Amino acid sequence: MAIPNSAINSARPPVHQSNKALSGPQWAQRFPGSKSTRDLSGTFRHAVEDFIQAMTDAGIKVTVEATYRPIKRSYLMHWGWRIVNDRVDADSVPAIDGLDIEWQHRMPAESLHAAKGMVDAFAMRRLRTRPALRSQHNLGLAIDMSLTWRGTVSVKDANGKTVQINTTPRTGMNRQLIEIGATYGVKKYAGSGRDAPHWSNNGR
Repeated sequence: MAIPNSAINSARPPVHQSNKALSGPQWAQRFPGSKSTRDLSGTFRHAVEDFIQAMTDAGIKVTVEATYRPIKRSYLMHWGWRIVNDRVDADSVPAIDGLDIEWQHRMPAESLHAAKGMVDAFAMRRLRTRPALRSQHNLGLAIDMSLTWRGTVSVKDANGKTVQINTTPRTGMNRQLIEIGATYGVKKYAGSGRDAPHWSNNGR
C-alpha cells in the first residue's frame, strides 16, 4: 500500500524558511570589540590608565581582556550563552535591528550545536555569569582585566597615598585593591563575585 505524500511530509523535520544567516562561530568575528584603553570614554579612560599605571608600578600584572563592546556583540554573546546554559529555545530569541541572524536551525540539536560554537568562539566556555545584554562596555565605561601578583605589593591611590596590600586573594577581588581603584573612579563590579575581571565607572 502506497503511503500518501502528506504523511511522508508530516514525518519530516520542519525546515525553517529565512533569508537570515544561520548562527554559528563565524558571528564572533563580526562587530569586534576592543581591548584598548584608548577606546574608553572621556575621563574614565584617564582614570583607568592612571589606575593601571599605579598597579603596574607596584608589580601587579595587568592583562586587559575587554574595553568597548558594540551592542550587537553583546547581543550575540548574551543569547548564544543563554541557549547553551539556560536552554533557551532558539526560536524565542528576540530580534535586534540591523542584525540578520537566524538562531533556529533545521533541528533543535543543530541550533544548540551552533550556539555552542559561538560560546567557544567568544571564549565563554568557562564563563559562569550570563553576559549582559546591555552594559557599561557599550558606552566605553567598563573594562575587564585580569590582575595577579605575588607577595605584598605597595600601590598608590589617586590621592598619592601608598597602600600596602598584604591580603588575599591576589586578584581583582582583593578588597584593598578595590578600595584603591575607587579613588581613581574605577569601581569593581558590585554583583556576583564570579565576575572578577569587570570594573566600571559605576560598579555595574
